[in-house]
Amino acid sequence: MDVPASCPAMDLRFARTISANRVWLAAGRRVNLQGAEYRIFGFIPETCLGQAAHWRRRPGEIRDGLEQAMLKEHGPRLEQALESAIAEIAAYLDACVTEGLQPNLRKLRDDWSGGDLDLAGVGKGLAQSLNDLRAKRRHRDLAAQIGRSLKLSDYPDTFPARRRRRKLIAVLGPTNSGKTHDAFERLATVSSGVYLGPLRLLALEAFTRLNEEFGVSASLITGEERRLVEGSRVTASTIEMLDPSEELEVAVIDEIQMLSDPDRGWAWTQAVVGANAAEVWLVGALSAEPAIVALAARLGLPLEIRRKTRKHPLVVGQPLAGEPAGALRRARPGDAFIVFSRRDALNLRDDLLALGKSVACIYGALSPEVREREARRFAEGGADILVATDAIGMGLNLPIQRVVFTAIQKYDGVTRDTLPPSLLQQIGGRAGRFGHQEEEGVVAGLTPAEHAVVTSLMKAPQPFLETQGFQITAGSAYLEQIARMSGDSRLEALLSLFQLHADCGDGFFKPHVPEEQLARAAQLDCMKNLSLQLKHVFSMAPMASQNETIDGVWRGWAYAAHQGKRIRLDFLPPSPQRASLEEAEITVRLLAAYRWFGYRLPELFVDYDLAEEHLAPWIGVVDGHLRSRYRQGVGGGRKGVPSWYWPVRR
Repeated sequence: MDVPASCPAMDLRFARTISANRVWLAAGRRVNLQGAEYRIFGFIPETCLGQAAHWRRRPGEIRDGLEQAMLKEHGPRLEQALESAIAEIAAYLDACVTEGLQPNLRKLRDDWSGGDLDLAGVGKGLAQSLNDLRAKRRHRDLAAQIGRSLKLSDYPDTFPARRRRRKLIAVLGPTNSGKTHDAFERLATVSSGVYLGPLRLLALEAFTRLNEEFGVSASLITGEERRLVEGSRVTASTIEMLDPSEELEVAVIDEIQMLSDPDRGWAWTQAVVGANAAEVWLVGALSAEPAIVALAARLGLPLEIRRKTRKHPLVVGQPLAGEPAGALRRARPGDAFIVFSRRDALNLRDDLLALGKSVACIYGALSPEVREREARRFAEGGADILVATDAIGMGLNLPIQRVVFTAIQKYDGVTRDTLPPSLLQQIGGRAGRFGHQEEEGVVAGLTPAEHAVVTSLMKAPQPFLETQGFQITAGSAYLEQIARMSGDSRLEALLSLFQLHADCGDGFFKPHVPEEQLARAAQLDCMKNLSLQLKHVFSMAPMASQNETIDGVWRGWAYAAHQGKRIRLDFLPPSPQRASLEEAEITVRLLAAYRWFGYRLPELFVDYDLAEEHLAPWIGVVDGHLRSRYRQGVGGGRKGVPSWYWPVRR
């Protein structure tokens, strides 16, 4: 309610207002600024009349007396604060017009007239607003500059391969159709070639087969190791290790359907676009064909498609038994039991051993060397039964006669969902591998509940890959370019700018930054002594952040680099012989990570050779645990429902 008062200015009025549950004596008047009329109405800290609830309970005559006393004591100061605020607002609006800034005038008009305005703080608030508006304008200008400079449609032109004649040869088909065999036969004839696979295990398998089965002198290059064979003509490599500058006769890109992988698809995009070879073989599932056709057309390359059919029959069999515990008693040599976690794999292994079975075990936490040993033990008859996660879905040419799904749901980090047809068919296709078994391959569910889903998904068509939206990651060149434009060396900011503002054009290519890399970048940006190059390397390290021990070691290494210290091999447990399976697994993974860093930052990770020496003994510890008949799982479950069994949701 307005309070009658004598006013020095014609349009000045004093009135009560309520703000933050308090009653204030406020002053206001109307002014014309930048051709528009505004009402400026606010208070100062000294003009508080009390809590709103208490104020309402006071008699009218007491309230009038307090208001008049406040007006007499602080009225001049309140009026002076109002005039100062008006001048500050006028200067703010002038600056916005002069600098072309675009404040939210509707909101400001409400803020200035609503009675919540602290006149004493107007200047500070407007200064912050100007800074924010200027920052937004700089961000808009930078975004436009990044969009003009980083056109993802020009991505192919950044590779030397763009300047030579190339041909794409797509060899597509289901598992056990001889795709990889055809590619290896071609590599056996070339003067220079490379095999690019998704896993170190596949690169290792390719290295072994090319040397031993195809008589090719081949080398091995992965993120963690180099096995350079003198005079080698072919290199087996993980896909991220592609060298775009090396001119080759043939490049083989395996598992080409991983173009659509949400985390690593960028590496397949990079390989297809950047493999500097006269012939680029794209080997994988039939579902990748539309994507390959789209890429060939975009790159202007001739494309030959060779479709393959399965060489060995594959049938859906029968469930093993009506309940899970009883099903294990029907396990037979050549079976592969599929689970979807390390815990379930080890518990199922223990249960099979208790029935007198011999078991090999493969899961994602194992190093490629251990997985290869377990696979070889199964292949050579040292173990009758294989327990495995979907780690066997890619590669691992094994003599599996029957694939048994103990579960048809997988936890993806958020929810537990039914397997997609492509994954279930890829795993199931490992049964009856050509050249290993004379009998037909069989796929089955453990119990009728799983088997019904397996039967349905084995018949389901695999969805085709999308024909646009191919991922491009923020490499060092892009990040350095954005850093020069922005004057910012914070990795998180640069990655975000790339992801948000790189010009996607028609959307054929799209920017991609893994969430884990962004999270790590934020941590690394707190370490002011790390260069952008060091932060970029640390952000891409193959060290699982969800594992507390591994993540802790990663943090320690980053902090040591921040302090300029050399990073030594000081994380090893005191004795391999006394280490548990889990301790040994983690140690092997840390040794692999140390070697990964050692290749990239040898001046910091100075114990590379020592890490190489320690690796074999620790691999032997893991292998020894898996070969033993001692229990390695955590057990659990209840009678008739073992701990590794997840009933199908209805």
